[in-house]
Amino acid sequence: MPVIAIVGRPNVGKSSLLNALVGKRISIVEDVPGVTRDRVSIPFAIDGRYVELVDTGGYGFVDPDQLTDHIRQQIELAMSRADLVLFVVDCHAGLVAADQEVASLLRRQGIRTVLVANKADGSKTDAMVGDFARLGLGTPIPVSAKNDRNLDLVLEAIRANVDLSRAPTGVTEPEMHIAIVGKRNAGKSTLVNSITMLYEGEANRVIVSEVPGTTRDSIDVRIEKEGRSLVVIDTAGVRKKRQMVTNDLEFYSFHRAQRSVRRADVVMLLIDSTEAISEPDKKLAQYIDEQFKPVIIVVNKWDLARQRLREQRQAGATEVDDATLMHQYRQYIEQQLPNLDYAPIAFLTAREGKNVQAVLDLAQHLFKQARIRVPTAKLNEAVHQILEERTPSTPTGQRPKIFYVTQIETAPPTIVVFVNNPALIDQAYQRFMINRLRELLPYPEVPIRLVFRARTQRDEDQQAKPARPARPQQKPRPKKAGPRKPIRKGRQR
Repeated sequence: MPVIAIVGRPNVGKSSLLNALVGKRISIVEDVPGVTRDRVSIPFAIDGRYVELVDTGGYGFVDPDQLTDHIRQQIELAMSRADLVLFVVDCHAGLVAADQEVASLLRRQGIRTVLVANKADGSKTDAMVGDFARLGLGTPIPVSAKNDRNLDLVLEAIRANVDLSRAPTGVTEPEMHIAIVGKRNAGKSTLVNSITMLYEGEANRVIVSEVPGTTRDSIDVRIEKEGRSLVVIDTAGVRKKRQMVTNDLEFYSFHRAQRSVRRADVVMLLIDSTEAISEPDKKLAQYIDEQFKPVIIVVNKWDLARQRLREQRQAGATEVDDATLMHQYRQYIEQQLPNLDYAPIAFLTAREGKNVQAVLDLAQHLFKQARIRVPTAKLNEAVHQILEERTPSTPTGQRPKIFYVTQIETAPPTIVVFVNNPALIDQAYQRFMINRLRELLPYPEVPIRLVFRARTQRDEDQQAKPARPARPQQKPRPKKAGPRKPIRKGRQR
């Protein structure tokens, strides 16, 4: 796809312009400079042809977290790969030195550029646009991303400067979305870069830093693996709840991470093995469990944790091998995250790319497992075996009855259990059933959703009534030819 990069100094409305053009809230918009740091890209259709719109960080912004060079590198990468740059300036602020610096860079590199003067809300602000012509990048287009004003002029400029005839007429839908979530500084962005390096040859797709909270938005990164299109979603690190309440940016970042979990097919919950499992880890684990998402618990920085564990051993103690250390850490995870006891656990070192391919293979395996449909006969056979092992009971002495089961959905596998009274099946027995179904059915590592429903008379009739064979259609009998009978007239009254 042709690439169109949106650049400009901080807080001029680049993210607002991307959201307005696409018609969706893709990038976080906040009246704070430096919100966008990484490249945020999305396919965008113009006249049935697709281009890639790329939002970038603010050029020249001095980041308080010492990420200025990283942000600048991401902007320059986007510009170098762009077929067209939308250079956004601020009508209200007027022409400033930072605008001239960006314009000088664009002219030196010979990048085709369209000048967009944002925050032009009416005719009064349109009169202020002429000052930007001094940048030497043509006549600026006055727009208001906030009020969707003159966006059609931006589209006309793209048509005039980009050869859309070579752009694709469609975008291949990704086979699977993988969301990578975890607390701050767990190594999510490092893992994304390891994946893109392995499959796309790009080592700096997102910013990686030792500074916690580097990633602020959810970023979709498309890769091709063995001829299949996958989307890996890098998310912002989750903090403790009391720290999010006082910070709007942290609040939006957390809800973007939650939305990424909801739209993911498989979730990777990244655990920093050099630190104890804490409240954010448990909060994410609970949310993933509530959404019935297949999940891999990915233990990152295992090389550092392994070294620390060995150093903590007393002098003279026998050497402990890797398998034993992993077994002990698995037991620790099961104790801390009991609601994800079914989830597979993978150990890796994202910085060095160790076991990255194996984790992606495992994600594809869970994706297929969650989409298996089990025949009703096999389901009922499994439930019959469970009932022979242990029948449900109640303190009141009422006897719960399970009649039959059927699967109504996949991803997650959803099984309806028809009973005489759903209120009689307590949580303990439901957990027992799910654990046994996981052992008896081909769902050992994915969540199962059980729905208990009272059997109605109609259900009983449908279950008991044999299916009627279809009647063969009978041909109409031909009428016999013969003399017509005379019509008798009745007596008139």
